[in-house]
Amino acid sequence: MIESDGMIQMLEKRVETISDDGWKKIIEDFRKLHENEERMERQLELEELQKVKEEVRKEKEELQKAQEEACKEKEEARKVQQETARILDESDKKVNQMNQEIKKMIQIMLSNGMSLEFVSKSLSKSEDEILDLLK
Repeated sequence: MIESDGMIQMLEKRVETISDDGWKKIIEDFRKLHENEERMERQLELEELQKVKEEVRKEKEELQKAQEEACKEKEEARKVQQETARILDESDKKVNQMNQEIKKMIQIMLSNGMSLEFVSKSLSKSEDEILDLLK
């Protein structure tokens, strides 16, 4: 703006040599040029802001996709965890069932007169393990 004021002052000094109409035309042309420059600057700033806005929108989309992917992976992990828990429960049930069958078998063997030592050797378990199973 300082440059504009300087130019205006310079032009005003030349008033004496230029007719009023000519002087007004020069000043008007200068103001139009200055206004056009300001419009062009604002347009450039606007375009830059639109570019930034578009970049932010793209980054937001990428973030949203990453969040959706994370949710999918979390859901898959939850399903795997549920399946693992189900398999573990089934395994525990089978182990308990086998222990019950072994317990019945030991009870039958002992009730048929077999010694604890013989049962221990037959099942490849210590006598303490057999007693623990019977509890």
